[in-house]
Amino acid sequence: MPLNTSYLGKRFPGAEPYEVTRASIREFAEAIGDPNPLYHDPAVARAAGYPDVMAPPTFAGIVAGNAYWQLLEDPEFGLDPSGTVQAVQHFTFLRPLHAGDELWTDVTPETMDTVGGRGRVTFRSTVHSAQRQLVATVLTTLLAGE
Repeated sequence: MPLNTSYLGKRFPGAEPYEVTRASIREFAEAIGDPNPLYHDPAVARAAGYPDVMAPPTFAGIVAGNAYWQLLEDPEFGLDPSGTVQAVQHFTFLRPLHAGDELWTDVTPETMDTVGGRGRVTFRSTVHSAQRQLVATVLTTLLAGE
């Protein structure tokens, strides 16, 4: 099924907030092999001026993924998530993510096309705090499996 271009430019709110925890940050930092104490030690993070441990920048990809996954599960969208790969991801931050954040994310399919017979879509995910202040923007390009 080809990508459904009627979704282009439409904003889709995430279904629920993403709660950032120390455990989720620690697990992510360990998975990517980053021993930075700002990601592991609350005392070090506080001494550096942060309210709690910081999340590695690419952690925002998890938050964004939770928002755009709803579209991948929608058969009308036209991109089967099985075999789909992430081609590009770009992050813009107004502040770091940290433990204790409750983040709301809206997602907008920004571009859709076909490359080598495979569907390609770029999502713009805007990440907001519980107070609805913009925290980050994540651009994610996915390429459909063969």
